[in-house]
Amino acid sequence: MEKLIEAISGRRAQRAFARREVPEEEQQLLWRAVSVAPSHGNVQSVRLLVARSSAALKSIAAALSDGNRHWAAKAPLLVALGALPEHEHTDSYGEERALWSFHSGIAAGNLMAQATSLGLIAHPMAGFEEATLRNAFGAPEEFRILVVFAIGYPGPIESLPEDLQRREESKQKRQPLNRLVAIDRWQKQNEFPARNTSQSQQDSGKLES
Repeated sequence: MEKLIEAISGRRAQRAFARREVPEEEQQLLWRAVSVAPSHGNVQSVRLLVARSSAALKSIAAALSDGNRHWAAKAPLLVALGALPEHEHTDSYGEERALWSFHSGIAAGNLMAQATSLGLIAHPMAGFEEATLRNAFGAPEEFRILVVFAIGYPGPIESLPEDLQRREESKQKRQPLNRLVAIDRWQKQNEFPARNTSQSQQDSGKLES
């Protein structure tokens, strides 16, 4: 039986980084993985803001949430990924859709898969101040940032606080396929959330390791 591609199944959002720079040629592979991501009408609206100098890294780290900043600031690269919505087709088949966010998601997936194949961590973060990030790079207001990646090589888990060490060692859990996939018709189990503390474990169903 065929298996999932290792660059997909082996991805983990680790937080412990080694004190090691990412070679220029490997950085270029990451950016190229983004460049080949598909987009509707080939608009290619996605852009990357890459911080690698000490000054730029400090500016970007300052825009991160408190929960992310204390570990992500140790990564040798911080990369903001977003898009220019004005480059998109504003109307698609009579329905207005935010395709720029869809395109950004595809590009982010490409970046994470390529990073994993190179033995790198590419940890995505949603906790940041978008306007502060734009200002740090001098990016225009119309540029929308969806995610910031902390990128680097894995480091010793002991460098993290105990609570984050436990999270690093926990098993990765995913939705069972019968909750993920609706074949022919929507089913009740398709409504169950992956994480909802207001529901009992019995009601919400178990996730697969």
